[in-house]
Amino acid sequence: MITAIRRLFGSTVGKAIALGFVVLVGVAFALGDVTGNSTFGGLGGANVAKVGDTEIGVGELRARVQQAYNRARQDQPGLTREAFVESGALDGILKQLINDAAVRQLARDLGFGVSKRLIDAQIADAFSGVSGSFDQKRYEAYLAESGLNENQIRGEIETLLLSQQLAKPIGGIPAVAPGMAKPYAVLPLEQRHGQATFIPASPFAPTADPGDAVLQKYLAQHKARFTVPERRVIQYALFDRSAVPVPAVTEAEIAKVYKDNAANFAATETRRFAQVIVPDQAAANALVAKVRGGTPLAAAAQAAGLSASTTGELTQTAYAATTTAAAAKAAFAAKRGDVLGPTQTGLGWAIARVESVTANPARSLADATPEIRTELEKNKANEAIVDYYNAIQDAVNGGASIEEVAADRKLQLVETPALLPSGRAPAQPAFTLPPEMAPMIAQAFLGSGEGEGEIATLVENEKFAVFAVKSITAAAPPPFAQIRGDLLADWRFAEGQKVARDKARGIVKAVEGGKSLAEAVSAAGPNIGNVQTIGGRRGDLDRDGKGAPPELALLFSMAKGTVKTLEIPGNRGWMVIALNEVNRPDIKSVDPRAAAYIARPLGAAFGNELVEQLVAEAKRRAGVTINKQLVDQLRRELTGTAPVAE
Repeated sequence: MITAIRRLFGSTVGKAIALGFVVLVGVAFALGDVTGNSTFGGLGGANVAKVGDTEIGVGELRARVQQAYNRARQDQPGLTREAFVESGALDGILKQLINDAAVRQLARDLGFGVSKRLIDAQIADAFSGVSGSFDQKRYEAYLAESGLNENQIRGEIETLLLSQQLAKPIGGIPAVAPGMAKPYAVLPLEQRHGQATFIPASPFAPTADPGDAVLQKYLAQHKARFTVPERRVIQYALFDRSAVPVPAVTEAEIAKVYKDNAANFAATETRRFAQVIVPDQAAANALVAKVRGGTPLAAAAQAAGLSASTTGELTQTAYAATTTAAAAKAAFAAKRGDVLGPTQTGLGWAIARVESVTANPARSLADATPEIRTELEKNKANEAIVDYYNAIQDAVNGGASIEEVAADRKLQLVETPALLPSGRAPAQPAFTLPPEMAPMIAQAFLGSGEGEGEIATLVENEKFAVFAVKSITAAAPPPFAQIRGDLLADWRFAEGQKVARDKARGIVKAVEGGKSLAEAVSAAGPNIGNVQTIGGRRGDLDRDGKGAPPELALLFSMAKGTVKTLEIPGNRGWMVIALNEVNRPDIKSVDPRAAAYIARPLGAAFGNELVEQLVAEAKRRAGVTINKQLVDQLRRELTGTAPVAE
């Protein structure tokens, strides 16, 4: 749930509310579906879904998808809306809206409620200013930035609080009995063995050219695969400290600093002390008498079970901070070798011995000039780069173009080719930008419009770039003629993949009809791989942390004696997998310690399952109707293939 909240709000509200639900971390997976985006009815037009008495309008869903896409682009600047939607975002957000409405209605039916005052308190806390009181301007700025209105914000908070009331009691199962965990404890020891064969797509790929019409249709069906992400042409000019004139330091300025800080250049004296802290006064008196009688301070302290330490070079003021002003005055009036104390301090009774006295003579104006000049030059250089930066920022804010800024400041204006968010130029593979330009490129893809001047910091306080996006090329496939060769190759493999699929299905049917896998493969014809033995122990599947190979993952999810197909991504072919043997240890042989270890994380897993069942029951009670035709129309609109009819 916390992840869903943060992704939902992406700002102060989400973080503040999430802190209130830390106790539900154990059921975060399940609650991610419970607490998505809330709705209080369609925003006009037809409804994509109805959940009980709540209608979810197509306008609401469209707006939610756009908001989620805008947030996703902050992490992936090159993400296209088409790819975002096709990755499952539209279906996922609709599911969240439906779950929200169902859970909210179930909570109300069961008598749960959230008061307006509680929602007000959540908002006030999330948008409190420096003084601790509610900051209306921060709240309004967030609403404008997020694209949410106040009713939506309140709906989100109500749903979150209702979900907490429902889910916390059932999702926070503290533990599972070790006996219940035993079946899970034997799973890592389970061994499976089977057979597999690979049917490659390439031998079955057609060699003929189907013609432009077929390839054009194939491109339309697989547009996302050939789409080049959004590209931007950037104009920029660099400036750093070397480009900024710095006024010279004058003798008068040096003299003024010397006069204003005369105490820093006057004669000073520093001293080092050996000292020991004694817990009580009587023991301190005895120790100081021993030292004044000729025993070294370190030896006397060691004999008393204590230890002496030596300070660094201290001024009288610094020493007073560790003792008292009176003790420091006496210490700096003493001679080298004198013993001081006992003096009462916050830590006990201090006894000290003057170890050294260092006199630092006063420094004349001539002596201090190099140091003062260096400091003034540094300060003036800092002020100059700040003034220079602010002047360019003012010009940009005032509407000056990047060309005008560069000409006015005599900066070299550079124009990049069309760049991807990575900084690579698809049309000019050899083009590269220095790594230090990465902040400018990232900034240029985070919402900058064409012609809008901005400044990017390349090296903190040292180097900057003033830039503007000259042009934006929307994500789209390259011209057909330019990618026809790639289209043809991809189409051929896709057609070969279909043949490989049909052969895989034929092998499965033959095995289910009584043939062995080897017999079925032999009868399927040439260009099919040999039958291989696969298997192993479940606990070893992810031993290297890279995840189980797809064929083994499928093998360990099958029923004994079954045979299944597995598609290899990238139109590389298909596999046929048969599970022949399953060996699982007797549950009675499980080590009780292993069962207890497995039981700990199972509580959260069972909690997740119960929360998922709660959501399913909420939807069953409310009744859910989805207008699949309208959802598909919206999908086509968002992917740019057709307008949506409301």
